[in-house]
Amino acid sequence: MRIRLCLPFLVMLVPTFANAQPGRTEVREGNRLYEEGRFQEAHERYLEALRENPNSPVIRFNEGNALYQTEEFQRALDAYRQAVETGDESLKSQAWYNLGNALYRQQQIQEAAEAYKEALRLDPGDGDAKHNLELALQQLQQQQQQQQQQGQDEQQDQDDQQQQDQQQDQQQDEQQQQQEDQEGQDEQQQQEQRPGEMTREEAERLLQALDEDPNEINRQRARGRPRARVRRDW
Repeated sequence: MRIRLCLPFLVMLVPTFANAQPGRTEVREGNRLYEEGRFQEAHERYLEALRENPNSPVIRFNEGNALYQTEEFQRALDAYRQAVETGDESLKSQAWYNLGNALYRQQQIQEAAEAYKEALRLDPGDGDAKHNLELALQQLQQQQQQQQQQGQDEQQDQDDQQQQDQQQDQQQDEQQQQQEDQEGQDEQQQQEQRPGEMTREEAERLLQALDEDPNEINRQRARGRPRARVRRDW
């Protein structure tokens, strides 16, 4: 029986046993429950069948199908791998295909693509495996493009940040240089000023006082003139 679900397509084959094989009753019951959508109960029946026939690839395959339907993808992977490892050629292609689907649902896209390739090697006419392989390869290409774009964006962010840091450093250097130049000019002016010479601030205050009261100049000069000592005769 082949069932198609949402992409990627899922092939769910539920093989049956020859009447002489152990566990056939449990497998048939599990298949019936599986067809009714009662996947958890079907899984329990497959586990009972495995107790009677633990090396059966068919039971392992069916167990993986039930686990897949209950979205226990990691456990489904383990079951499908065991089915593949049994070497049953009649089942191996289907196991590889379903293994690819479980890997795809786990977002292990590269591994899923390899599983679909294995299914196609065993059954080149499997159209579903070919379709799913194409989907996986497309997603891998999209992921690669996204990673490249992300890398370019990160590099651009780094370049922008580096340029911004350089501009800030340059501004700080310019400001520091301006401050040092100003301090040098002030120091040079102080060194060049002769003793007794009126400073710029003093001149501005004097001019302001002149505007207010011209007599203030003489008073300021008088206050600022040193007193001479009177020389007396012996």
